[in-house]
Amino acid sequence: MIKKIKLGIPGGSLEKYIEKLFLDAGYDFKKNSNPLLIEIDDPEVECFFDRANEIARLVDEGILDAGISSKAAILEAKAKNAEICEIGTPGVEWDSTKVILAVPKNSKIRSVSDLQGKKIITRLPEITKDFLRKNKISAKVEITSSSAESKVEALADAVVEFTNTGSTLKFYNLIILDVLMNNANMLYVVASEKAIKDKWKKEKIENLGFLLKGARLGQEMAGLMLHASNNMMEEVLKVLPSLKKPTVTHLRGENWFDIFTVVSKKNTRKLIPKLKKIGCTDIVEFPLNKVIS
Repeated sequence: MIKKIKLGIPGGSLEKYIEKLFLDAGYDFKKNSNPLLIEIDDPEVECFFDRANEIARLVDEGILDAGISSKAAILEAKAKNAEICEIGTPGVEWDSTKVILAVPKNSKIRSVSDLQGKKIITRLPEITKDFLRKNKISAKVEITSSSAESKVEALADAVVEFTNTGSTLKFYNLIILDVLMNNANMLYVVASEKAIKDKWKKEKIENLGFLLKGARLGQEMAGLMLHASNNMMEEVLKVLPSLKKPTVTHLRGENWFDIFTVVSKKNTRKLIPKLKKIGCTDIVEFPLNKVIS
């Protein structure tokens, strides 16, 4: 009988991102006829689609051995999962996602203390209640299953919700009163206490975690190779960022060096012109599948 781990994968808006992450990590990723099941080309991993909140809870209860869930979902589920590794946020558009407390612009509420006896609508009741307890505020928490910004004026005095660019808040004439959480969409691989106690499962989950993390870093980074002469080297090394020191190889019989490094993709558009201006030649940028640090 093949040993297996049961792994929860978030669907919905994260589905395409997760699929690409697995593909970049070296796995085939196929949807099953059952919409809740996913097949990858590893018979030792059985995958299930669910909401990030549910994954955190199911892992916490030991129904799933491991799962991919977000920072906000783990805290909302009050899960005591063992964190295996931090994967990162699912793309640039998710990087600045926060959980905020907002009120209408015309509201008389101007501080957290003004929430005493008021009503707050949210998709994140547990995070909201923790925030109120921390600030010693007694307020009613109204739960909604969908985005709450449009409901504030009719149903509540304030809202606790996700925000990224702030455009939705602006559309509904809401202003931020406080930030409850930064990096709310940071993704983690988490495992149940039971799975962690099983040596084989623990190692399997850890290996999967660092491959996914490596794939995520690979999406953000690029390899850079170039040639530089001896008299350029000091200036080149000053402008080259890197995960570690660049690899420098002396070209046989010449006063030139071959340089290899790993840089952020965002930085290459500024970095390459600088290197060209210094006098570097044969500059090659290439994609990376994984970066294991």
